[in-house]
Amino acid sequence: PGMLLEAMTSFGVGVEDEDRKRTWKADAEECRKRGSLETARAIYAHAIKTFPGKKGLWVRAAQLEKVAGRPDAMDELLKRAVQHCPQAEILWLMAAKERWLQGDVPGARDVLEEAFVANPDSEDIWLAAFKLEFENREPERARALLRKVRERGDASERVWMKSAIVERETGDVAAERALLEEGLKKYPGFWKMWIMLGQLEEAHAAA
Repeated sequence: PGMLLEAMTSFGVGVEDEDRKRTWKADAEECRKRGSLETARAIYAHAIKTFPGKKGLWVRAAQLEKVAGRPDAMDELLKRAVQHCPQAEILWLMAAKERWLQGDVPGARDVLEEAFVANPDSEDIWLAAFKLEFENREPERARALLRKVRERGDASERVWMKSAIVERETGDVAAERALLEEGLKKYPGFWKMWIMLGQLEEAHAAA
């Protein structure tokens, strides 16, 4: 209790918002380093209540629960976080990753589907969904997600490369070549796709 009161001395009235946030973050981090996790948690709870729209505070609070080894608390906190900051991609991605790490693939998928609704143009969220499906051996789901991104017309070089990787892993040589060639027309300076195309042609010639 005494340590908590000491930490609370930085909750002064009349201090500029940015100064308060900076001070609270520093206080919470110092408490975390000393192992005073409950005090750090109390500081973040107060800070979040004061500034619920600041994604950085939610991120730090979630990271604290990660350090404390409380996945349920982290999950609940991130549920609240995305309600207050629906456009904060990092919070959605953290929430989905933690579900996945806990073995809840359907739950991670649900989180990302909600993230799509809030951030339909976020390529990072689309790619996170792709990774979830691809690494859980759902190539058709992974393929469909990447196709949707490419159809938007502004897909990055990462999307084209990962699309080709899916076809390489499933053994569709023609589809892999087509994706690499089309991707290189759009991004001729992306050397990783040139390497993939060279490897494909070399393997095909050897066969």
